[in-house]
Amino acid sequence: MDTIGYPSTSELTQGTIFTCAASEDYRDAAPRGLVITARCDVAHGKAPVISYVPLINFRAWLFCDGLRLLASRVLAASLGAMRSALRDAGLAESMLDTLSLQTVREHLAEMTAKSERNAAKRYFTAETQKEAAEAALIAAPGAKPAADLFDKQPKQYQQMIQELLSNGLLDYHFVERSEPGEDCEGYVALLREIRYLPVALAGELKDGIDFRRFSELCRGQPRYADKLTITNEEHYAMPIGILRSPFIELFMQRFTSLYARIGVTDFSPELMKTLRGIIPFNLGDAS
Repeated sequence: MDTIGYPSTSELTQGTIFTCAASEDYRDAAPRGLVITARCDVAHGKAPVISYVPLINFRAWLFCDGLRLLASRVLAASLGAMRSALRDAGLAESMLDTLSLQTVREHLAEMTAKSERNAAKRYFTAETQKEAAEAALIAAPGAKPAADLFDKQPKQYQQMIQELLSNGLLDYHFVERSEPGEDCEGYVALLREIRYLPVALAGELKDGIDFRRFSELCRGQPRYADKLTITNEEHYAMPIGILRSPFIELFMQRFTSLYARIGVTDFSPELMKTLRGIIPFNLGDAS
C-alpha cells in the first residue's frame, strides 16, 4: 500500500502535504509542510490556525541535522575511547580536563612499554576521530570535512539511517515521498519544529498561491511574509499529497508521544547491583 495519496481539494486536513513551507534551518531547501491539526477541528472550522511540521528532503537533512547527530555520537564515542586509553596507559582521565591535548599527547609519546604504546595508539586514533567530528560540525553543508565524516564512520552512519527508517530517532519521522508517484530519496519530518498558517492563508493555499498572489496577500497582511517561502516566480504553494491511514496515525502517535514524555531520574547503580546479585536464586524461596 502506498503511504501517500492525492490531497483533498476542499481543505488542508491532517496529513496534507503542501509545498513552499517554512523552516528555521532549511530556508533554502524547499521545505514542504505536513499538517498536524486535527481533522475534526479543520472540518468544523474550530482551528484559528493550521499547524504543521516541516518536511525536509533527505539529503538536505543529512548534511544538517543528520550531520549534527552523527558528529555528536562520534564525539561521545571518541572521548570515551580517549579516556579508556588513558586509563589503560596508567594515566588519569582528568588529564583531558586539566591539560591541553598537546600535553597529553606528549605524555603518551614518552611511554615505552608495549601495553602503554598500544593504549597510546588507541588514544591517537580516537583523538583524530574527535577532531574530524569537530571539523565536520563547522564545515559548510556538503563540504569535504562533512562528507569525510560519513565516509570514515560507516557503521555509525548505517546505524543512524537504520534508526531513522525504523522510527528510532525521537525527533524525526521518515516519510517515503511527499506526493503520489514521486521518485525521490524521501523526506524527514522535523517533529520539534511546529509552525502554522493563519486559517485565511490556509484557505488560499488549498487553491494554490503563486508569487504574484502571495505578494498581494502580504501587502494586506505583512505577517504572512514568513509563513511561506514564496520568494520568486518559480515558487507555487499548493497541496500535493496526503499521508494515508494508518501511516498518519503512526505519525501523530510518535508526534504526541514526543511531547507527552515524562522524564524521571534513573534508579541508582547501587540498586541495580543489589538486584543483579539476587540472580541466580532458588525459585522455591521466592514465595
